[in-house]
Formats: sequence, C-alpha cells, structure tokens
Amino acid sequence: MKFTHYVEKNVSIVALEGNLLGEADSQPTLEFIQNQIGEGHKHFVLNLSLLKYVNSTGLSVLLTTLSKSRNAGGDLVLVNIPEQLRQLLQITKLIDVFTECSSDKEGIDKLS
Repeated sequence: MKFTHYVEKNVSIVALEGNLLGEADSQPTLEFIQNQIGEGHKHFVLNLSLLKYVNSTGLSVLLTTLSKSRNAGGDLVLVNIPEQLRQLLQITKLIDVFTECSSDKEGIDKLS
C-alpha cells in the first residue's frame, strides 16, 4: 500500500494505491490519518482510483477514518470507488454510510 497526500482549502486529500488487506497495509494509513488530525486536519478526501483490492480490514480502515474525522468535527468523502469495493460496500450495507463524490475537486468543495 502506498499513498500520496496534499492539502487544499484545509482538506487533506489522500490517494491510496495498491491493496488494503492486512495490518501491514492498514497501520501506516491509520497512523497517517491520526497524525493529520493531530496537526489540525479534520476533513479528508480519499481518492480510491488506484486501489486494487480491499477486504474486511480495508473496510475497517475506511470506517475508522470516517469515525476519527467525524469525532474531530470533520468528515470524509470517498472519490473514485473501484467496482470491487463498491460491491463490498453494497453487500455490507455500508454504501450509505459514506459520502461519495466524483472528483477530488467536488470532494474538496463539499468539505470546505
């Protein structure tokens, strides 16, 4: 798992790349999110266009990020949800828990 990051209008945009399957993938991501919140960033756009595969651990990362951002007074937007993840979110009935936007810009506008 790799990710890139930039901040625009007080929104932290994180692009995830690779697989989000186990602790080795999830721990660095969650630590990064926690550090961002510690630095005062509470709104997140997760761009998932380069995410290849997600399992229950990956879902946990998304839910934890959503929870941490909301607990800090912010929110989370998902962008470019891959079909495999979309199906997983629909099966688990979590699709309605997340806000989805079609682009980073739309997500930034929604959160700023």
